[in-house]
Amino acid sequence: MSQTMTAPLPMRRALHTAPGLLRLRQGIIALLALVLALTAYNGYAFLNHVAQTIGHDAVPSIVAAEEIRTTLGYAHTELANAFLTNEGKNGPAMRAYTSAMQQAHDSLLTAAQNITYGDEERKPILALMTLLAEYERLVGAASMVGHYGDAMVQADVLMRTRILPAASALDQANFSHLDAAYRQFGAEARVRQLLVIGLALLLSLALIETQWHLYRHYRRVFNPSLLAGTLVLVALIGSYLNMNGAAMSSIRSAKEDAFDSVHALTRARSVAYDANALETLYLLENLHPDNQTKLTAQFNAAAHAIWHGSVSAEGNLPADLSVLKGEGMLGDELANITFEGEAAAATRTLNGWRNYVAIDARIRKLESEGHHAEAVALCIGTREGESDWAFGQFNDALSDTLKINQTAFDQDSERAITVVDRMRYLALAMLLVPLLAGFWGLRRRIAEFRA
Repeated sequence: MSQTMTAPLPMRRALHTAPGLLRLRQGIIALLALVLALTAYNGYAFLNHVAQTIGHDAVPSIVAAEEIRTTLGYAHTELANAFLTNEGKNGPAMRAYTSAMQQAHDSLLTAAQNITYGDEERKPILALMTLLAEYERLVGAASMVGHYGDAMVQADVLMRTRILPAASALDQANFSHLDAAYRQFGAEARVRQLLVIGLALLLSLALIETQWHLYRHYRRVFNPSLLAGTLVLVALIGSYLNMNGAAMSSIRSAKEDAFDSVHALTRARSVAYDANALETLYLLENLHPDNQTKLTAQFNAAAHAIWHGSVSAEGNLPADLSVLKGEGMLGDELANITFEGEAAAATRTLNGWRNYVAIDARIRKLESEGHHAEAVALCIGTREGESDWAFGQFNDALSDTLKINQTAFDQDSERAITVVDRMRYLALAMLLVPLLAGFWGLRRRIAEFRA
């Protein structure tokens, strides 16, 4: 028992000898270097997770989900146009419908092959595949009849109440993960950065104190290894913090400046195609005023979701565009103008949409006054001042605005991933440099006591 109790005493005595004190400093430097390197690597891993989630996992799937929704909305519009014009099975609208449905199926297959979040994505994809089969069966039945009837009404209800919401659920499945990762990102990244700074200061102080100990007891003005190690460590920490800041800035820009606009615009386009289909269906229900009233209410709800802000009597937007936040999807985009050329493109998008909605009001007025043929002509017309022309102008401007933000998002997210990837090598260097400095710097001094 007494031997066990007194066994540590030789170790304690050794620590109070000159070589023991030097070895103690070696151990402290090694321990601090290890903790610093692990903390720095943990910071890299965290930023890498956020950058990968935003850049490679969630955002492409969110955009793909909205593209599926848009494609289905476009297909449904062209199908309605085919019945409105009575063009038959081989007309241009039916060919456009067939092509869009094929594209939607291809996109769904791609989405099924790129599932990241398990059942959260798998379930809406499976629902879309199952529901589209039923939708196409109803469309086939409607085509056999040759006119707008019960089968087409059922297909429209299925598209509007189950298929498009399933596509939105696919968007939401990915958006929830992106939102969670980003909400965690800001505060946690700063805490990890402060931990690295604190540990780096402790390690630097340990190296400096060791240098001072050598000077005070052994009159060594400079220990080259310790001095070089300290200077290199300071440079490594500076590089790490600089990269950390650059990565955080790129992630923030990718999410807030670019993706928030991409999401608002892709959602606006998918809802706009839904509204476009509602406009045609309104005319197909010309013998059922109650149904027309419901379709008008649905169109107005879609238009309100896209834009319900205000402009001046001259059609000018407010000087401070940030006040448009929450005024519809286009309002959210206008409140988030960041990149060169974006303001002009977004303004053209809004003007195109407002023009389209104004023409829609003329269509409904003509229809309510009994001018059905004129209303149909205005609805499917592609000349300047007609509905499909106005919708095309809106869609082209939206595509230009979307391209600006998508390009910025791709650049920012790739920049973040590239910068973050380099941080892991700095974390390794933060371990090796102090270890080598402590070992080589004190090895010769310790060896002197053995001689």
